[in-house]
Amino acid sequence: MLSEHKDTILENFLSSAIRTLNTDEIYNILIDSLILMLNPQGLLLTQNLNTRRSFYTVRRWGDIFFEKDYSVPSDAFLEEILHQKGFLVTGSDFLTDNPLLTPRQSRWLAQQNIHAIKAIRYQQAVIGLLYIADDADRIYTEEELVCLDRICYYAAYLLRNANLYYNAYHASITDSLTSLYNRKHAFECIKDACSTDTPISLILLDIDDFKLYNELYGATEGDNLITLCAQAILSKISPSDLAFRYGTDVFMILTQGDDPTSAGALANEIIHNIISLRSKNDTVWDTSITCGISTFPSISPDAKTLLHNAEQAIYYGKLGGKGHLTVYRTGLETRSTDSNLRTAYERVAPTIYALTAAIDAKDSYTFIHSMNVSKYAVILARDLGMSENDIELVRDAGMLHDIGKISIPERILQKTSQLTPEEYEIMKTHVENSTKMIRYLPHMDYVIPAVLGHHERYDGTGYPRGLAGEDIPYMARILTIADCFDAMTARRPYKKPLSVSYAISELKKNSGTQFDPELVNVFIRLINEGKITV
Repeated sequence: MLSEHKDTILENFLSSAIRTLNTDEIYNILIDSLILMLNPQGLLLTQNLNTRRSFYTVRRWGDIFFEKDYSVPSDAFLEEILHQKGFLVTGSDFLTDNPLLTPRQSRWLAQQNIHAIKAIRYQQAVIGLLYIADDADRIYTEEELVCLDRICYYAAYLLRNANLYYNAYHASITDSLTSLYNRKHAFECIKDACSTDTPISLILLDIDDFKLYNELYGATEGDNLITLCAQAILSKISPSDLAFRYGTDVFMILTQGDDPTSAGALANEIIHNIISLRSKNDTVWDTSITCGISTFPSISPDAKTLLHNAEQAIYYGKLGGKGHLTVYRTGLETRSTDSNLRTAYERVAPTIYALTAAIDAKDSYTFIHSMNVSKYAVILARDLGMSENDIELVRDAGMLHDIGKISIPERILQKTSQLTPEEYEIMKTHVENSTKMIRYLPHMDYVIPAVLGHHERYDGTGYPRGLAGEDIPYMARILTIADCFDAMTARRPYKKPLSVSYAISELKKNSGTQFDPELVNVFIRLINEGKITV
């Protein structure tokens, strides 16, 4: 039986510590209880915060200090403590030439008058070490040892539960890919800051053409780009700033103060850091970031308006192109002209027709062929139930898929006999040339995956990248079928058109090798139903 005094200490410890899941509060309650229980000269509490048995000081009391070098006890040292039922009383024999300790650790134990070491363990895992400084001749009573054992046992379970709660909470507010805070937590932090009238600036960073980048290089490279951006952000923000992954390709930063100039300087520093890190990547891609900034309370009066204004700054910044930094100002929406609000297709349609007209001047077949491919691809896309936006992209991709042939010599374009291997290699360059030209068309980047992939084959033997199956962009697989069908059924100066029935037989024959088998079946059905006609 414990004395009334010791029993009261244990009850008070449990009743206080069990009410919290905050590890700091548990540490404080534990140290206070140990002082009352043992009346030592000093206490030092370390905890294992990872799986590498690295112990870090979390609390100290009395005349005691702890150097970083002593925070990593050897496995043999821990095993010896466990062998002694979790409690090791030090003495001259322990301190003299002990193989479990380094010379520096032995000196430290002697200098600090460490009289006992107690393991705080959960099952067989040592999650903490308690160092007790006291007189060398101090002898612990049986009651003190029992009480110490119980309080450390309870502390182990309470700390474990607190850590489990912290880990679960941290996971709920953290993006798993970047370790930045997530979108849900962003709303909470914005609301909290504005509710306390704390002046803040909100920065949104949007990676331009990220969907396109993902389609061209795959999800793994896309994740690498997102991770790189997160690292670039963390390396530039101050400890008081908060960083979030707000969307798939959008990052948010909350920084102290409502000065848009300071926020803009931070945003530019981060963007330059991202671009600098990207320049070391082997992938050929010019990364640009569109940035929107809003401030509270100088411009935005509440949390909802603060976020809305930053998003508006991003939106109107993108209307002017890529890579802009826009600070939200009152009246930003009204200053946007009607021409900026026209649809992407309306803006670029004259350019598309100008380019196709240029092809027509060089090779009339290419112009007619592009018109036909666009028409067939749209019919297929519509039957597949694609959205109107995607149908427009298919339409544009069909018109633009061969614009790179402008760079091909006329002697090759108009050659009536079979191309030599050298000529064929030159002809193949039209695909990449097309994508290079499209990149200069405003708001048309999203047709690049279809254009770049229309000569890929379902079995992986196509060009320029040798993609196979569903790795080939969906719209590119649509264009491939429309392109080959028109190539077979169109009239050329040097060949007669092949019959539709022959073209259907070739589509069937190459289903699964050159063409996506599901898409080609739909295309053939549309021909048979009379919806696709030559």
